[in-house]
Amino acid sequence: MDYVMIENQFTNTVEDVSKAAGWTVDRKIVLAIASTFVASGKTFDAVQYKHILQEMKKQSSWMSPLRTTVGYSIAANLMEHADAEKAVMNLLTNVNALKEAKFRSGNFSYIAAQFLTEDEKDKNAHAYAARALFDAIRKHHPFLTSYEDIPYAVLLSSPSDDVEIRAETMNRYYKELRTYNFNAGNELQWLSQVLTFLSPQFDRQLVPNVVTIRDVLKNQDVKVKAMHYPLLGFLALLDLTHHQLQEVIHLYHELKDLKLLKWHREFVLFMAVQIAIYDMAKVQKSLSMTIMSSIELLIQAQHAAMIAAVSAAAIASSSSSS
Repeated sequence: MDYVMIENQFTNTVEDVSKAAGWTVDRKIVLAIASTFVASGKTFDAVQYKHILQEMKKQSSWMSPLRTTVGYSIAANLMEHADAEKAVMNLLTNVNALKEAKFRSGNFSYIAAQFLTEDEKDKNAHAYAARALFDAIRKHHPFLTSYEDIPYAVLLSSPSDDVEIRAETMNRYYKELRTYNFNAGNELQWLSQVLTFLSPQFDRQLVPNVVTIRDVLKNQDVKVKAMHYPLLGFLALLDLTHHQLQEVIHLYHELKDLKLLKWHREFVLFMAVQIAIYDMAKVQKSLSMTIMSSIELLIQAQHAAMIAAVSAAAIASSSSSS
């Protein structure tokens, strides 16, 4: 892996995103967008990005989340669609489907709307399945479960799913992880949700895998905060070899010296894991077929986790400064 090339790409992409989004956009969002493009090996197209931002303004009211911090990250995700007008229209259709399913409309419902099925005839069924899963999760954790869980509820649900089983499995993971000194809270709930990504059935090997990964990272001077808990879940699902985990750690230590990340060290682990997942997707032999069939969704889910965490931090920051 060429670390000098990664550094140059990241530096240039951050500058391009900053110019296209405008200097008033929260730095965390700019870094999150840039890291996703660098990890995927895609080039950031500033003209297309601005076009999508304009289309979002055209189709939304001035009070819409699309005109806030979250909108800038969503615009970056919509860049894979050739037709900006249709992409924004589809997103708003998804938002309305979630609203019909009684989800509270706001920043996190707009993030979640990106992960609703593209199949028109199944949108409403998916939205109602997500609401059923959300309610099932809330039965176990009434005080923890809030609008921040909406993206995961959408990502992890399908109309054919047994939501009670999945929610019960999440609760089992949550309780077991607590016995290994994981902090109680939203982040641990997100980790327990991530662990059901491949199956709603409880897998007794996943929690020991998560604990081992956390301990290996910490023992090699990787800063693991609560906001990184979902990342541990993604690494556990990938069922990494010792060598592959060492690659993530080595990448982390290379990235943490980047000047751009000096005041945003919490991004380093997100970026290292993103690059590692994309890298492994290219070398398919290193992953099981089960993982390979889900790799694109896994990348989407990891990106959703980062955007949700970053958006939560950015929203909290803007609230405290206003």
